[in-house]
Amino acid sequence: MEPASQRPSLLIIKGSFSQFGGAERDIVRQLEAWKKFFNLRIATLNSHFELEQETTRLEIPLFVPESTWSESSSAFARITAKSSKTATKAWKSFLQHKPEVMQDIDAIHLVTGAGSIESISIIPEDIPIHVHMLEPNRGLHGETVLWAKIDGNQPRPVALTRILLTIPRNRDLKLVNKIAKRTNSSFSGNSEYIKNKILEVHKIEAGVLLPCVDLSKWIVQENNLIGDYVVTIGRASWVKGTWECIEMLTGTGIGLVQVGGGDPKDIKQLKELATKNNVAFEVSQRLEHEELIQLLSSSLGVVSLAHNEPFGLTPVEAHAVGVPSLMVNEGGFSSTIIDGESGRLLPRNDYTAWHSALKEAAIPENRKNWSAKGREIVNDLALEPEGRAIELQKIIHQLIQ
Repeated sequence: MEPASQRPSLLIIKGSFSQFGGAERDIVRQLEAWKKFFNLRIATLNSHFELEQETTRLEIPLFVPESTWSESSSAFARITAKSSKTATKAWKSFLQHKPEVMQDIDAIHLVTGAGSIESISIIPEDIPIHVHMLEPNRGLHGETVLWAKIDGNQPRPVALTRILLTIPRNRDLKLVNKIAKRTNSSFSGNSEYIKNKILEVHKIEAGVLLPCVDLSKWIVQENNLIGDYVVTIGRASWVKGTWECIEMLTGTGIGLVQVGGGDPKDIKQLKELATKNNVAFEVSQRLEHEELIQLLSSSLGVVSLAHNEPFGLTPVEAHAVGVPSLMVNEGGFSSTIIDGESGRLLPRNDYTAWHSALKEAAIPENRKNWSAKGREIVNDLALEPEGRAIELQKIIHQLIQ
């Protein structure tokens, strides 16, 4: 650990922590390790109490405006890019009232998401920027699964949606390109899959900065009684594959526990589908860490039919607690799963293959071997906080040297 006087000053920027999903939790769990390599401070337009607790514990300065910004969910706001425009105004106002945010900063680590990329409006040209692009804005750049309703149906003709999103799409391209034009900027995806998507959408050559998993926080619980249910994690939506999980389980006698909740109307439809297909279905809005470990440990396995998941922490969490991980063979899931060795990667529409994999997941030897191989992969990728901090240090060092 370098003395504080020798560490670069790094400003972490994230538009909003209010949702506190995987991306936000990933930042918070890494702060302690990052602090060993950087003099940290954080700026966000919308905080969260868990971020505030951790920054207070670690004595990391956290800058939040008095009037917080929130992304609008209205159709009008999406079509007109209103939220992006108001985020830009919020960042400018933020800096006017708290100029100390940018004082004596050596570099910026900007994590994408709602309201993040708009911060370019306040970043001086001489400050190096690393953009951790967790994914290009998929809804703006043609991935129709982002537009679908919970059952997969589109709310309007796809061609019309593309036209309606012209303004926000062009704005997003312009803002990202503005950063990319800087000689002191670099981009990283959170998987090889996203690295390729960044090149496809933005024509930017990016690196890879994988997310963090602290295996010490996850305990393998052996000899648990295996329940007749599987778990899927993520807010209910078509893109997360929640509807398809229920359809896939039809006729197996295996239930589904969905962790993450969702829109009440969507949950109602999912419950109706489950009843119709005779699939036991439970919803957990959110669980404490220990509760999640217990739920996973007693499950038949963790499943996901998410569409083009950028990286997918779910398989890693399954490896960590010693339960099988059955994932659709798309997106970033192949980063941590070798089919047949650390879980299964399965064709989306071949439910016969899924049913066979569920039977494999019940075999004790498979459960033990898949978990051991999965943890080996996670260790080889150095996903623990210290390993991720070292990788970020290399990126920032290259920018400021």
